[in-house]
Amino acid sequence: MDWDDEVEIIGESSSRPSCAKAGPTLCQLCDMNFDSENLSELQRHQHYDSHFNSSSSKQPSSNKFRKPAIPKDLFKPCSFQLPLRKKTADEFWYPALSRPPPDNYCPGLIPLLKHALKKSHTKGNTRRAVLCYESATHICVEAFDRRWGCGYRNFLMACAALMDQQIQNIYFALLDDPFPPSVRNLQHWIEAAWKEGYDREGAKDLGNLVDTDKWIGTAELYTAFTSRGVPSQLIDFDLSKSEKGIQVMIDWIVQYFSPPTPKQGTVTDVLRAASPVIATDKMPLVLQFNGHSQTIIGYEISKNGDTNLLVFDPSRPPRSNLRRAAIAGPSSVVWEQSRTNQVLQSVMHSTSNGHSSKLKRPSSSSDTQQHKRTKSSESDDEIIIVEDPDAPKNGQGSGVPPGETQPSTLDPSNVVNHFRLSMSKLKRKQHYQILYFPMTDPWSTEERNRRKVVTSISCC
Repeated sequence: MDWDDEVEIIGESSSRPSCAKAGPTLCQLCDMNFDSENLSELQRHQHYDSHFNSSSSKQPSSNKFRKPAIPKDLFKPCSFQLPLRKKTADEFWYPALSRPPPDNYCPGLIPLLKHALKKSHTKGNTRRAVLCYESATHICVEAFDRRWGCGYRNFLMACAALMDQQIQNIYFALLDDPFPPSVRNLQHWIEAAWKEGYDREGAKDLGNLVDTDKWIGTAELYTAFTSRGVPSQLIDFDLSKSEKGIQVMIDWIVQYFSPPTPKQGTVTDVLRAASPVIATDKMPLVLQFNGHSQTIIGYEISKNGDTNLLVFDPSRPPRSNLRRAAIAGPSSVVWEQSRTNQVLQSVMHSTSNGHSSKLKRPSSSSDTQQHKRTKSSESDDEIIIVEDPDAPKNGQGSGVPPGETQPSTLDPSNVVNHFRLSMSKLKRKQHYQILYFPMTDPWSTEERNRRKVVTSISCC
């Protein structure tokens, strides 16, 4: 990847990146407009040198807004021999768009996770799993909002699903006009809502929000959606007040995602309800707790009966091979087999060829590599790579036709573990708040006015 692919210029940018016009060339540290100042390439280079040679890298006091500074270790000075290409660091994308997703967006994970859970069910590690709307997209923080952007990114994950779903098509216009969602646009949304009288308490606590790095939570997201007329609701869980503890919240989440049992319906409806792993049309949930927030995309019941949440964490991006597989689709994936199946297949292959069925014990180096891998919850999930006798040898080719992409090889246990949030981790906190979307008709002006004060429903 060229160095200029990593440069992020924080400045005024079009809210519609796909049709944006070329803007002025700005300094990446203080937003000086190089074009209006008529600086030569040498002067621009000297301008950057002055930032790093001075005792302070503070921005000039003439700037109206405080901009997030790019850490020096992430900034690579340019030679100016080529035109500086501006990369939008605050871009919004949703699955219906024809253009490719930005690097920090990962669509297609729900279908991939669905297949991985089915593999886990076949192995006996998952009893049942229910997932949200299949077009839900994982969105992770970028360099400029890495330390404070979790609430904003969960908001964008909700918007990406809401703008793609077909239950309430009108939500798209409510969220896209007059300008679409983004991290910085959300700050403008919230401040505009405050000026209209929404959440006066939050406005007092946060003060100026635009172009700052202030954290926000589910209360601010509720304010943003309410001011746009998109129905949402906050649910509070104070686990210290309940004898059932975390199970109260788990039960609520399971009930939210679980589809009603069809009394009558087609054969397809009956079979779908009986399937151990299903995806629904439910929107993701936003889970807020002290210090962080995540997007809940479903739940899994493990073989021992415990319920694990499945989450998109904006601070934990999928690995590159997982993202490639998600975008390409589950059909592009070759799933690694469990240890038992690999050993069994090797034995059967050896027997069928008339060779001894005895297997060599894995070498000590192999054992060491297994301990270095992330330990899964079940020993069956550990992978021992058994050489495939039918695999092409050196010089015999890979078997992939020219021009086609090499299939991704994934371990279903690792895929599920990436999104799994266990009850033991959830028990570490006592207070949670969930934002959910009932998918009812948009709120009228009168209904919005009645909700200018942020309220929540207490479940315990």
